[in-house]
Order: sequence, then C-alpha cells, then structure tokens
Amino acid sequence: MRGRGRGRQRGLTLIEVLVAIAVLAGAVGAVMVLMTTQARGAAALADKAAARIVAENAMVAVVIGEARGRAPRGEQEVAGRAFAWEAARAGASVPGLDLVTVTVRREDGAQVLSTLSTLTPPREADE
Repeated sequence: MRGRGRGRQRGLTLIEVLVAIAVLAGAVGAVMVLMTTQARGAAALADKAAARIVAENAMVAVVIGEARGRAPRGEQEVAGRAFAWEAARAGASVPGLDLVTVTVRREDGAQVLSTLSTLTPPREADE
C-alpha cells in the first residue's frame, strides 16, 4: 500500500497553471481598461470645471466691459488649458432685460464645454 501513495503528486498540473494565468491576464486586462476609462472621464471633468471658471470670468468681463466697447469674445488659460469664449446678447422673454449667453470651447474650436447665461439690462447704446 505504501507504493500506491507515492505515485500521486501534490501540486498543480500544467493545464491548471495555464488556466490560472489566462484568468489572471483577463482580470488584469479588464482592470487596465477600467482605469483608462476613468482617467479619460477625470480629464473630461477637469476640462469642464476649468471651462466653467472661464465662463464665469467671461460673463463678468462681458457685463462690465460692454460699456467700454470691448468685443464679446476672448481667450483665457486656466489650469494649463487654453479656452476660447464668445458672448451673445439677445432679447429676453422678460420685458426690459436682455439675455447674455457665454459659450466656452477648447481653443481648437472643439465641442462646447460650458455655457452660462444671465439677464442684464439692455445696453445703453441700444436704448
């Protein structure tokens, strides 16, 4: 009986090791894809947050600077990113007020990252 017990090995077969490596490789690959996706999402959120700051700064510049005859567009760099903004004035549905809208894009003219609107009294030049 002693001879029969010696024929058995304790350990893993080559197939079991290969299957374990394949499962581990698949799990590592999935984690890498998830991390890449999360990094892209974080970068997009950082762009949008910076664009919102630009929109708020531009809105102040437009509301204050319109009386000085400045153009309703400009460029600004925030957090190492360059943005271009443009303001538009239109009549509002509220009598006696205009709607001012600031739109912010990356400097390369890509998609709109932020839009900010406010109601202001009509410009003195328009009255």
